[in-house]
Amino acid sequence: MKLKDRWMKLRNYQSDDFWAMVFARPLTILFLLPIVEKKWVTPNRITVVSILTKLAGSAFVFFDRSYSGGVIGAILLNLGLVLDNMDGTVSRFRNCPTKFGFYLDKISDAVTMTLMFWAIGFRAYGINYEAPFFSDKFIDLIMPLMAATVTYIAGYAKWVSERVLLDLKIIENYRKGTLEEFGASMDRCPKWSTPPERRFSDWVKWFFQAVFSIFKVNEVDIFFWAGLALITEQYWLFTRLDCGLIICGIIVVPIMFSVKVIKREREISKIPEK
Repeated sequence: MKLKDRWMKLRNYQSDDFWAMVFARPLTILFLLPIVEKKWVTPNRITVVSILTKLAGSAFVFFDRSYSGGVIGAILLNLGLVLDNMDGTVSRFRNCPTKFGFYLDKISDAVTMTLMFWAIGFRAYGINYEAPFFSDKFIDLIMPLMAATVTYIAGYAKWVSERVLLDLKIIENYRKGTLEEFGASMDRCPKWSTPPERRFSDWVKWFFQAVFSIFKVNEVDIFFWAGLALITEQYWLFTRLDCGLIICGIIVVPIMFSVKVIKREREISKIPEK
């Protein structure tokens, strides 16, 4: 495949998260461009390397109390994020996604992100415990732990809602008599679609959309705040600002998915039973 065609196909996925748009996705395309067609480059192998890289990053953050340890940790964590983008990109490029690959990717994200929250929280609080336990630094320890919990709750709420929505989709197709076609569509690999062509004005608009999206507290942007906090040593950017916004999601996210399920169930109820 020609270089230009390879580049266009790698651009297939269009992210709407700030740190993915301006950092992870561009580097993903850059890194994969020369190697994506190599047989030894597989999605699951990339996922494993991503897991190890994130674990190493969290270990540096937790155990190495020096400034360089924090910087190395930030680099490794964000490199792990890029690798995490690369596995899905390779799957889409080759039209070869697997259910196990999807599972491995998602469950490893949950584990490594939780460890990242813990590592930064303990680093910000001070692992040597020189200050009294309930000092002003205690909030830097407890808020990342709470945010990790909320992230788990949000992920669980999303998983349950997706499971219920899939059941409703099956019911809808059964009532419409299109269940066989629906099953066939689920069995097919996703088709590659041409990425959008952008003029200069479109790229400017794209950039401002990326910057604005940082206020949506997306999952990928957690790595931006973590890296910024570690490199500047202003840990409150992660432990108090970002984690504080994430904690707000303990109410917002379950309600949001509940509304989605209720709305969909009402739509299905209007379809006559067979």
